[in-house]
Amino acid sequence: MEGSSKWDYVRVMSERYQSACRKEKRLILDELEKNLKVHRKSAIRSLNSSKTKKPKESRGRRRIYNDFVIQHLKRLWLDMGQLCSRRMKKAMPRWIVHYDVPEVTKLLLLQMSKTTIDVYLRPYKAQYRRHWNSGTRADKYIKTMIPLKPLDYNVRSVGHVEADTVHHCGGSLSGAYAITLTVTDVLSGWTECRAMWGKSSFGVTTCMIDIEQNLPFKLHTICTDNGNEFLNHQFLRYLQDREEKVSLKRGRPYRKNDQCYVEQKNFTHVRELFGWDRLDKKELIEVMSDIYRNEWALLQNLFYPQMKLEYKTRVGAKYKRKYSEPQTPLERVLASPDVSPDCKEKLRQLEQTLNPFELKKTIETKLKIINKLLQKTEGEAI
Repeated sequence: MEGSSKWDYVRVMSERYQSACRKEKRLILDELEKNLKVHRKSAIRSLNSSKTKKPKESRGRRRIYNDFVIQHLKRLWLDMGQLCSRRMKKAMPRWIVHYDVPEVTKLLLLQMSKTTIDVYLRPYKAQYRRHWNSGTRADKYIKTMIPLKPLDYNVRSVGHVEADTVHHCGGSLSGAYAITLTVTDVLSGWTECRAMWGKSSFGVTTCMIDIEQNLPFKLHTICTDNGNEFLNHQFLRYLQDREEKVSLKRGRPYRKNDQCYVEQKNFTHVRELFGWDRLDKKELIEVMSDIYRNEWALLQNLFYPQMKLEYKTRVGAKYKRKYSEPQTPLERVLASPDVSPDCKEKLRQLEQTLNPFELKKTIETKLKIINKLLQKTEGEAI
């Protein structure tokens, strides 16, 4: 006999037991002892306790968000690129307008707090494994021409950027493969990426020209690591042979924190998109740059809020950090007085015409093209 059926049986027998005489009670106990195969004292306790036993009630506050809302919260979190709760809370109004879901569910999703989002998403949080491959090689002669001075992180204007390269080499640095150039503005967090074939000064200069044409502000300073793709005469001439020169600075060797703003974008803007697989087919470069230039740049700069570290203080053996409220790079660019009003108006109109879910679908379609090219390469190798 199952637990629920057993309890129903005991409750029925208890009603008979309470109104029965002494002789009938003895017969009821004999029947209960035989059917349930329990001790006589246990049967008496069951019959007496069932009279006063109350049904279990759920403790705590009544549940506000049902499984349907949690399912859409998870789906929205995945579509938004698995943001943290603070950034997701900030970005939710921009995304929810284009999300196909009933209005009641939209209101429930918008009223969720950061803590509630964390609680419901905890079982779904993904874990990523980082791969450490370094392709940085320094030119000792050219290093003496460029000052060893990382950017001052207390910059007050846009146009001071950090640049770095990401190698899509898989597990081996040998041979030719795709490389991504990442450029991040320190103040606004505006990030642009471009793909190139192999590591060369010509490739970095060409990608930098393309990136500069798509930036909503003028360049003033570029801070890089000590790789020879940046520290070369061709790249220096590109920055110096112009009316408004752009200063080039380099960080200290083996100190990634000197380029901390672009180093974190190497994961969020490059690895999360293309992973750590080896991309060694030259036809992929144009498709990768097309994704970077169009959908990916618009999605990251217009719809993904970012938090910036305001200050940190040491308390004993630990550091206490204070972060700003999440803002998109677009919001920080619009708040900057160094950007022209015409450019700001164009950016506002551009944001109103875009749908982040459509951008995600276009990216997935182009990623399928890349996967087909890679599978074709593997089939030819076999």
